[in-house]
Amino acid sequence: MKSKSNMLNRLLAVALLFMILQAGCSSAVKKPTLSAIETGIGLTEITVPNQFPDFRDDGGKIMLLYAIDNSREYFKRTESYPDSFKSIGFTPEKQIETLNLFRDGYVSSKSPQDMREFIAKNFRVFQAIGKENSGAVQFAGYGLAAFGDDVKRKWDHTVYNSSIGLPAVPMRSIAAKEGAFPLGGLAFAVIETGENTGKSFFVLNQDNRRAVDDIVRADVFFGIGKEAIHKAENFNATGKLYYLLKR
Repeated sequence: MKSKSNMLNRLLAVALLFMILQAGCSSAVKKPTLSAIETGIGLTEITVPNQFPDFRDDGGKIMLLYAIDNSREYFKRTESYPDSFKSIGFTPEKQIETLNLFRDGYVSSKSPQDMREFIAKNFRVFQAIGKENSGAVQFAGYGLAAFGDDVKRKWDHTVYNSSIGLPAVPMRSIAAKEGAFPLGGLAFAVIETGENTGKSFFVLNQDNRRAVDDIVRADVFFGIGKEAIHKAENFNATGKLYYLLKR
């Protein structure tokens, strides 16, 4: 009787160990995935605030305000906008409200914590679904020659008019796949690899480039001239990209 009881205990122990190992293997290979809102759109909405990034901005304030004003001007004169974005709230009118509110909060916030709380309270946050729906986005840089076809002289400065018809702003304007991300929209980039690991900054989706034809990629504008081109060529990283929209 005792022998049968010992045998049963051993079998139960083996079965329990097998279940634990199976659970461990399952959790090891399971990867978090994001679901696109709609086919063709490269975004998914984050509804849990504790999943938001820190929203720490490592860029220059004046350049961001300039880029925001350019997007506001773009939306004021935008006559048409993709229905796929309007259906989830990204209308030109809502984009202007987003930029106005964000601008006020950005100027008045005294710390990243203030900014994070302000955004959590007032904005919907969408994340780029990235590579294989993992949220991983490939960041590259681009710069332009001082005398290229796309570069013009304006107010005694050399400028490049982006796809919104207004000057691209170094380190604040990005190019993303047309139709997958809202043109003119306010975004937040987090760099997780390369020389700029740990850097994060607000950007405006203001450009479309032929080279950017994938929802897993976003290109950061570095400016005009040899130095800008050199820096852009050496900027290659992965990270995450988020878009903001006023509630």
